[in-house]
Amino acid sequence: MATISSQVVLDHYSALAREDATKNTDHIKKVAESFGYSAEDLAGIPEEANLGVSCGNPLAAAGLKAGETIIDLGSGAGFDVFQAARKVGPTGLSIGVDMSQDMLSRAEKNASKASITNVKFVLSPITKIPLESESADCIISNCVINLLAQDEKPVCFREVYRLLKPGGRLAVSDILAKKEFTPELKRDMGLYVGCISGASLVGEYEGWLKEVGFEDILIVDKKNDLNIYKERNQGSGESSCCGTAEKKETSPISSCCAPAASCSSISAEETNLDKADLAKRVANINFNEWVSSFSIYAVKPISST
Repeated sequence: MATISSQVVLDHYSALAREDATKNTDHIKKVAESFGYSAEDLAGIPEEANLGVSCGNPLAAAGLKAGETIIDLGSGAGFDVFQAARKVGPTGLSIGVDMSQDMLSRAEKNASKASITNVKFVLSPITKIPLESESADCIISNCVINLLAQDEKPVCFREVYRLLKPGGRLAVSDILAKKEFTPELKRDMGLYVGCISGASLVGEYEGWLKEVGFEDILIVDKKNDLNIYKERNQGSGESSCCGTAEKKETSPISSCCAPAASCSSISAEETNLDKADLAKRVANINFNEWVSSFSIYAVKPISST
């Protein structure tokens, strides 16, 4: 069956980048704190860099050191890029990669306002990045890889492996599935919270990393409460997880992170689905039963022999 294209994800995040930075600030801060960011972390970055789209704190496992080069996949407005820049210091470099020009424009504006100079932003999909091989000490990502189509995820990990120096680390926060979704659940969550319906199984993620060549793989369930995604615009029938998309009367989708590629094409009947009824059904789903926020860590071996 047909799948939702990456263009929908791009459109959603571009719209999010253009949103008023003063909207939903309390919820945005609550999301970040619930996924492991301290008040000190949040105080040390430009305020408009935090869009409330985290599902963990990859920097907690990254072990960044002064002078290192780090790449953030799906860097958005620079939330983790700026924190990483502070950790690697003036002799290091923090690179953000994002496919949305609107996001990169917002990130560059944030960097300029805060006079942060050891950062760089690259416009690119995270499956084919125009950077030199073996140029990064560490690669991070925060709730982005799960938005890729299933067949693009191993491609992304091969690209990560190419970019990392021997001995380099991958530190990712992502939403993974604990068990297979039922077709009905996948449909409902695909319409309402696409970032969750696109989650891969833990075993799939581990298999892709091993297949590429990573070692010392560690996948840890952080047991965060993902029901926090239902709080934003609760009761309105609109999307709630990972921010909100601009309303489009022609769009049948009320997804949060934009519908993930695991969602099948949406029928005319689903297009006319009453939003209030959908919100009510989703409100009765315990996200934590089906998915969780995981910390994923892996190392590229120093030698392939």
